[in-house]
Amino acid sequence: MFSTARRTPLSIRSLALLFLAAAALEGCNSNRSEQQVVEQWFKDNPNLKRIPVAPLSGHVSVDGQPPAKGTKLFVVLSDADHIQPPGKEGPDLFTHCDAEGNFSFKTYVAGDGVPCKKYVVSFLGLHSATKRNGQGGFGGVSPNRQKQFAGPDDLKNLYSDPKKNLSDPKFVIDVKEPGRTDYEFNLEVAGKDPIVSPSEYVPSHLAD
Repeated sequence: MFSTARRTPLSIRSLALLFLAAAALEGCNSNRSEQQVVEQWFKDNPNLKRIPVAPLSGHVSVDGQPPAKGTKLFVVLSDADHIQPPGKEGPDLFTHCDAEGNFSFKTYVAGDGVPCKKYVVSFLGLHSATKRNGQGGFGGVSPNRQKQFAGPDDLKNLYSDPKKNLSDPKFVIDVKEPGRTDYEFNLEVAGKDPIVSPSEYVPSHLAD
């Protein structure tokens, strides 16, 4: 698949796309587990470096409650040492909470986590997106069949900016082996004034 002569690390976004493609090639008749598919993929592509990861999962509540019904609550990770504005495709590292507020990150297989480093955590409560202003915008489903979500942010943009969150120790986490599965974030929103104009570091939309 690749002709690189050196062991090349891939971005998390690239890995996700490659493993989606690998899973599609497996077809419906394969009995191999997700872990077996990943192991075979790296065996078939020895020039690509496997990034070490550690588990990262936990729970998010909003004013002590689970996410509001109809809201997709996203958890976004940014490199604490090199925070960058998201590209057109959005941030590389994010996941969403279930109806109870539980979340878990995945790189290769479910629950295996993220690359080990220091991150800033940010949060957005988004909704299924529709086209904007009749100009195409982004529809409810992206070309790779992922559903798109956009604002307004139900969390009033209070927790969506990694630059702002960097100054709050509870949103700065250092992921190391063996990882953690008990992170707890309670976001206080009620009674607070919204941030009307989010900064350039806040994603305008996310695909899931």
